[in-house]
Amino acid sequence: MKTIRFRLTDAEYERAELLAQLLDKSIPPLLKELSMKGIASSIVEIALTLYKNNKIGLKKAWNLSGLAFHKFLGLLESRGIDPSIPDELIDSMIETAKALTFEEMFP
Repeated sequence: MKTIRFRLTDAEYERAELLAQLLDKSIPPLLKELSMKGIASSIVEIALTLYKNNKIGLKKAWNLSGLAFHKFLGLLESRGIDPSIPDELIDSMIETAKALTFEEMFP
């Protein structure tokens, strides 16, 4: 486990304190919860943008997003971003799928 420390302005602290009181929580867990929710929603957008701008590859963008692969591909498609999957990989996936037996697919 790691510890992260950061500073708040007086106004930021007052807002955090008020919110913590209203939710019957202490400030550190509240700020952790809120920051992780913010990161989770932002990181998908960041992953998509980095991939779209060719800063990272498909696998790294998918891992960064934290989404299931099919959901990540669906997001790319909905944004009009072409998931450049090499033909060799597609061929390999097709061959693997063809080699599966019914018992392997439905144990």
